Amino acid sequence: MNYLIFRTDRIGDYLITSSLINAIKRNDKNSKISIVASEKNYNFIKKYSYIDKVFLLKSKKISDRIKLLKDLKRNKFDNIIISDKKNRSIFFSFFIKSDNKIFNVSKEYQERVLKIFFKNVFLDNDNQVSKSIRKNLSENCLSLGFELKDEDFHYLKINQFEKEFVYGKQINLDKLNFIQFHCDEKWEIENYVKLFKKAYNLTDIKIDHKSLMNFLIILSKKTSKDIIITTGTIDTKIINQLKESFNKISDFFYEYSSKDSKIYLMTDQSFFSISHIISKSSLFICCHGAFTHIASNYNVKILDIIEKEKETHYAKITKHMKNYKYIYRETFENLSTNIINNS
Repeated sequence: MNYLIFRTDRIGDYLITSSLINAIKRNDKNSKISIVASEKNYNFIKKYSYIDKVFLLKSKKISDRIKLLKDLKRNKFDNIIISDKKNRSIFFSFFIKSDNKIFNVSKEYQERVLKIFFKNVFLDNDNQVSKSIRKNLSENCLSLGFELKDEDFHYLKINQFEKEFVYGKQINLDKLNFIQFHCDEKWEIENYVKLFKKAYNLTDIKIDHKSLMNFLIILSKKTSKDIIITTGTIDTKIINQLKESFNKISDFFYEYSSKDSKIYLMTDQSFFSISHIISKSSLFICCHGAFTHIASNYNVKILDIIEKEKETHYAKITKHMKNYKYIYRETFENLSTNIINNS
């Protein structure tokens, strides 16, 4: 059967749907799966081995939307799944022929209107405290005629992105006993707002170079593990300070040696390279994001830094995750102590 899934948002949102895709492939060996993607997740989805075709929603321009709709209408789909809850995706689905349409929506009015015409309409938002992402995905699966299983949440293969890791000859991740500390823009509000305007509403961690180095050395000593630091898409103030205090091994690869261990800094890594590093780590520390899902896929222990006021929202997303702990965002003085105590 042919399936069309709308996921015109971010990589992390797509990864949530990956378990559904895994379930489809497990139950329908001859399935053909197409995704309608955004520019933010298109490149990742193109590398995803289970996907047969990816359609790109280039922009909000009417001309781009009309072109996409024309491309979609040239295909015959047995099942259409609106996973991104976007009005535009719902609208597109009205003009595409399909025997079965599944709508995931976030607004009650959407649910009421769509249920007049369609059978499979599922409301999912933060007001539904008891309804986890897993429950929502299970409802989707049942609408397709099968059950969602634990194994479906492990959609990435071991070493799937090994070729993307460029330092394989310099450092053997399989032999290295290490913690991964993902120091992206979310640790520094002034940089995160460049990518996410609402970041001003988050708790300011107030991280500084001296405290960070002290934390990393203590963490390494306590756990008897080396540490790999990975970074985000912006060259932040704290990362530049780390570069200056580390020894440069090669472009984008730095090292700091202490008495008991080594700390590595790997900058400008692709999403896939970071994913491969995560798969080999014993502990992954991050501010919640797409990589949280990657770590969960590989059953890596996770310390997830979240905003206290959004605890309910994150609980819905992470309820199915094993080896998972969360810590509230707060000033680095307290946050670093909580991380060390939970490592």
